Amino acid sequence: MRRLAGVVAVALLLVGCGVPLQSEPVPIEAESIPSRLQTPDTPTSVATAARTAVQVVYVRNDRLIKVAREVSGSRVLDGVIQALRTGPTGPEQADGITTALPPGLALTVVAIQGTRVVLELSGETDGRSATQNVLAVGQIVLSVTALQSVDEVTFSRAGKPVEALLADGAVTTQPLTAEDYEALRVP
Repeated sequence: MRRLAGVVAVALLLVGCGVPLQSEPVPIEAESIPSRLQTPDTPTSVATAARTAVQVVYVRNDRLIKVAREVSGSRVLDGVIQALRTGPTGPEQADGITTALPPGLALTVVAIQGTRVVLELSGETDGRSATQNVLAVGQIVLSVTALQSVDEVTFSRAGKPVEALLADGAVTTQPLTAEDYEALRVP
């Protein structure tokens, strides 16, 4: 009987320690809020997105030039694509760095097959010179293959392979590598 009384006493004690139910919200007085929670600019925990240093390629004087960037998040490849779309910074532009990517071009990663990345092209790309097209493809290929896990890039449009210009002017639908655009790099 004593054992049962002890169990009942512990159960009542535990039930009494719960948060009481309320039918309506009750305001909390400012002085009862801990100071570290009163300042919204002060983080209460360290939860920063991982930042990864990458190389993104742009254009200067019809040559391809590497520029360092930091991308955040776990999908580094998407960060590289976004950095390509964003283009050079103001100071880089003042230094003569531009992009050959047309403003209406969209790039989407549709597959990663081992060390090959398949990118879907969409948007307007017509009306560009062969030089601009080679530089644009070179920018993309050299930026994406700068990642250790990527050796090759292929392009598609509406799910069908796209011919790409190589640095020597040849056209191919074969996977593209950094070596294909090495001749266009700034020495």
